[in-house]
Amino acid sequence: MTTGDEAPSFVSEQPPTVLLQTMFWILLLCSLCSLVNADVDRRRYSNPTYYNVGGVLSSNESIAFFKDTISNLNFKDKYVPRGVTYHDYSILMDPNPIKTALNVCKDLIAHRVYAVVVSHPLTGDLSPAAVSYTSGFYHIPVIGISSRDSAFSDKNIHVSFLRTVPPYSHQADVWVDVLKHFNYMKVIVIHSSDTDGRAILGRFQTTSQSIDEDVDRKVVVEQVIEFEPGLDSFSDKLIEVKSAQARVFLMYASKTDAEIIFRDATYLNMTTTGYVWIVTEQALDAANAPEGLLGLRLVNATNEHAHIQDSIYVLASAIRDMNTSEEINAPPSDCDNSGSIWTTGRLLFDYIRKQRLENGATGHVAFDDHGDRVHAEYDMVNVRAQGEHVAVGKYFYSKDTQKMRLELKEHEIIWMGRSSTKPEGFMIPTHLKVLTIEEKPFVYARRVDDETECFTEEIFCPHYNTNQLYCCKGFCMDLLRYLSKAINFTYSLALSPDGQFGNYIIRNFSQPGAKKEWTGLIGELVYERADMIVAPLTINPERAEFIEFSKPFKYQGITILEKKPSRSSTLVSFLQPFSNTLWILVMVSVHVVALVLYLLDRFSPFGRFKLAHIDGTEEDALNLSSAIWFAWGVLLNSGIGEGTPRSFSARVLGMVWAGFAMIIVASYTANLAAFLVLERPKTKLTGINDARLRNTMENLTCATVKGSAVDMYFRRQVELSNMYRTMEANNYDNAEQAIQDVKNGKLMAFIWDSSRLEFEAAQDCELVTAGELFGRSGYGVGLQKGSPWADLVTLAILDFHESGIMESLDNQWILRNNMLNCEENEKTPNTLGLKNMAGVFILVLAGIVGGIVLIVIEVVYKRHQIKKQKRMEIARHAADRWRGAVEKRKTLRAAILPSQRRAKSNGVKETGSISLAVDRGVRRRDEPRIPRYMPAYTPDVSHLVV
Repeated sequence: MTTGDEAPSFVSEQPPTVLLQTMFWILLLCSLCSLVNADVDRRRYSNPTYYNVGGVLSSNESIAFFKDTISNLNFKDKYVPRGVTYHDYSILMDPNPIKTALNVCKDLIAHRVYAVVVSHPLTGDLSPAAVSYTSGFYHIPVIGISSRDSAFSDKNIHVSFLRTVPPYSHQADVWVDVLKHFNYMKVIVIHSSDTDGRAILGRFQTTSQSIDEDVDRKVVVEQVIEFEPGLDSFSDKLIEVKSAQARVFLMYASKTDAEIIFRDATYLNMTTTGYVWIVTEQALDAANAPEGLLGLRLVNATNEHAHIQDSIYVLASAIRDMNTSEEINAPPSDCDNSGSIWTTGRLLFDYIRKQRLENGATGHVAFDDHGDRVHAEYDMVNVRAQGEHVAVGKYFYSKDTQKMRLELKEHEIIWMGRSSTKPEGFMIPTHLKVLTIEEKPFVYARRVDDETECFTEEIFCPHYNTNQLYCCKGFCMDLLRYLSKAINFTYSLALSPDGQFGNYIIRNFSQPGAKKEWTGLIGELVYERADMIVAPLTINPERAEFIEFSKPFKYQGITILEKKPSRSSTLVSFLQPFSNTLWILVMVSVHVVALVLYLLDRFSPFGRFKLAHIDGTEEDALNLSSAIWFAWGVLLNSGIGEGTPRSFSARVLGMVWAGFAMIIVASYTANLAAFLVLERPKTKLTGINDARLRNTMENLTCATVKGSAVDMYFRRQVELSNMYRTMEANNYDNAEQAIQDVKNGKLMAFIWDSSRLEFEAAQDCELVTAGELFGRSGYGVGLQKGSPWADLVTLAILDFHESGIMESLDNQWILRNNMLNCEENEKTPNTLGLKNMAGVFILVLAGIVGGIVLIVIEVVYKRHQIKKQKRMEIARHAADRWRGAVEKRKTLRAAILPSQRRAKSNGVKETGSISLAVDRGVRRRDEPRIPRYMPAYTPDVSHLVV
C-alpha cells in the first residue's frame, strides 16, 4: 500500500534479473531490426550472398595464406555484412602464359569468381599479363600484388588490372623530392629505351615541372641519355656528358645494364668526389654498385602475404559498398561464351579503384585513375663499402598532411669518393657566353672591321650569329669586367641576335598544354644557348619564372619622356601682356579722348579758337589731328611740342589721360617681363595618372617598346588596360626610334625605363621627364635557371654597392655633368632675342614702309595737284586774253559804229571796206582768234576819207 503522498514505484519493486532481461531483449530487438534492414537493402537488388575470389599465386605457401585470409575475412563485420560469405579458388602460377590462361578459365572463371588476385611467377614475366588478358576480356577485375611493369598502366590493353604495388616509373616522384631536398636543380637522366625507361623519364619531367607552389625550384634536365638494353659498353655516352655542367645522374637500368654503366663510369673517374648517382631498385642490386651510391627500395616489395591481405580487404570493401547501392550480377562461368560481357565487373573495378585502406599491411593503400598503387613507401639506401646497403631515409605517407613526406639522415650519408660533405651537384664552367644589347648609356656599340680596332675601354662584341663586328663600352661593360675579376671567370661577349630583350609567345593558347616560347636575350638563356646576360635587363615576374636574376645592380622605375613645350614667341609676342580685348579698348580710348579734347577746346570760351579771334594772336587752333597726336604722344610718353589744349577743361582731361597712360605703360612693362623673361615651360603631362593618358578619346599619342618589361607591366595592370589598348598600336621596335620621334615631335609621350629617359633628358635640355616614377624595379644580371653563378654574382654586386663601385659607374656613365648644365640653364633668366622682339622690329619696319608709301602718295598727289594748277593757270590766262580781246573789240566797235552811222546818213560811199577787210584778214599773233561764225564787221570809215 502507498500513501497519498507517495508516488507508485514500479522499478524499485522489480527484481534485478528482470531488469537485465528487459535490457537484453531490447538490444536483441535492435540488432534484429538492423539485420532485417541490411537484408532488405541487399534483397532490394537481389544481390548474391556468396562471392568467389580467385587467386593465381606463386607458391603453395601463398595459396595457404590466401585461403586463411578469406576464411578470416568472413568473421570481420567491418568488411563483410551478415549473410555474406566469401569463398576462395586458387591456382599456382605457371611460367607458361598459355597454360596460365587455360587454368584461369578452367579453375577460376568456371567457378564464377568476382575478382582474381595475381602475383608474379618465380621465373618468366608474361604469366601475369596472360591472367590480365583472360580476365579482362570478361571485365573481371584483376589485382596484381607484385607486377610493376609500366605496361599494366595502359587501360586500353589491361582494362581491368589494378595493383597494390606501384610501377617502376613512380620512383620519379621520389627523385624529385630528393633533388629538392639536396637543392640539385640540374641533372642528367640515363634510362633504357624500353617502356619502363621512357615512362620514368616522362613522369619525372612532368612532376619536376608541375610544382606550382615552388616555381623557383624546378628541376632542369640538362641532358638525356637513352640506351638499348643489353649493353656491351657505355663509355662513348659517358664521355659526351663528362663536360656537362650537371654532376647529378639519375639512372633507370636493369641490373645487368647497370653493371656495365658502373664499370665504365668508374673507369672514367665519374664515380669520384663531386659526382652524385641516384638509381632505381633494379640498378641498386648491381654487384659493382660504387660506394656512395643512393638508391630506392620499395618497402614490403617482396612481402607477398601483406599484399594478399591488402588486396582481399580492398576487394571486400568494394563489394560491401556495391551491395548498398548497385545491383550485382553473377560473373561469367564459361570462357567459350565470348559474347557475354559482365557489366558488374566494370562497376566493381571502379569501386575497387576508389577504395582506401588507412592502415593496410603495406601502409596507406590507394589507387590512381589507372589503378596503380599510390602512397607506396620507399627506403633511401646508401651503398657502403663491401656493397653494404644502409637505409639513410624513408619516403612515407604522412597522416597529418595527407601527403607523401621525405625524411633523410643527411649526416649519415657517405657520398662518392667516401666524402661526408654533400657535393654541389654541378661543375662551374669558367668560360661563359655572355650576351648584351645596345642601350645607352649602359652599352654603346661601335661598328668595326676587325677586333684589333677596339679601344682599351671597349670589349669586342660581335653580333650574335652574324658576321657584323662591334666594339662595346658603357656601364654594363665595366660591370662585366668587375664581375669577371671578382668571381674569376672568362667570357665571350656578343650582341643580341634580334636587338630585343625578349618577349614570350604562347603556343596552342586554346589547349591545356599551352607553353610560353621566349625570343631575344631571354630566349637564349631559357634554351641554354647563353650563360649570362649583362645588360639593363629589368627584373619582372614573367622573366623570373624562366631565368635566374641576381640582385639589382641599379634600381629604377618607369617614367614618361616628352618634349618641353616651346614658348609661344611669335611675331606678336610683344602683344601678349594684354589681351585682345584690352588692346582694342586702349585703341578706342586714344581716339575717344582725342575727340573729346578737340571738342572741349573747340567750344570752350578759353580755347584757342576763341582767343585767336579776340586778341588777334596768330596762335594755331587745336584741330582734330593735333588732338589725336597729343593723345598718342601722352600714351607713348613722347614729347609734345605743339598742339596742346588751351582750355582748363581740356587740360583736366589731358592730366587724367596722362595718369591712365602711366598705369597702362607700367602694367604693360611688368607683364612683358613676366611673359618674355621669367616664363618657364611646364610639362604637358603630370604623370601616369594624367587624365589625358587614361582617356582613350584624347588626341595624345604615347607608346613603349614591343615585348619589353614596360609592355609586360602594362599587360599586368588591369587599371591601365584601356590605355594599353590605345598605345599598343603605336609601340616601337626599339627605344632609339621612339626617342628620336619625341625629339621630332612625332610622338608626344614615350614610356620607358627611368634610367634611360633621365639620361636622354640630361643630354638634351629640350626633353623632360613627366611625373613621378611608377612600376619600380631594378636591373639585374640574367642567368640560366639553377645556374651555379647566381649566388656568386649576387654577392659580388652587393659588394660593389658597398664599396662604391656602382656609384662611380653612375657618375662616369649616367650623370656625366649633363644634368648640371640643364639645371643651370633652368636657373638662368631667359635672354630676350630677336625671336621674342621680332614683332616690335617688324612694327617699326611697317612704320618706315608706311611712311615711305605715304610720302610717295603725297609726292604723286602733289605733282598731280601742281599739274592741275598749271592747267588751270593756262586756262585762266587764255580766258583772260580772250576776255581782253573781246573787250577790245567791243570798245572798237563802240567807237566805229557811230561814225558809220553818220557817214551813212551823209551818203558817203563805203570806200574803205576793202582795206579794212584786208586788215581784218591779217591778224597779229597776240590777237585772239575771232570765231568764224562771228559776223564780219566792217566799220564805217567813210567819214575819214578826204
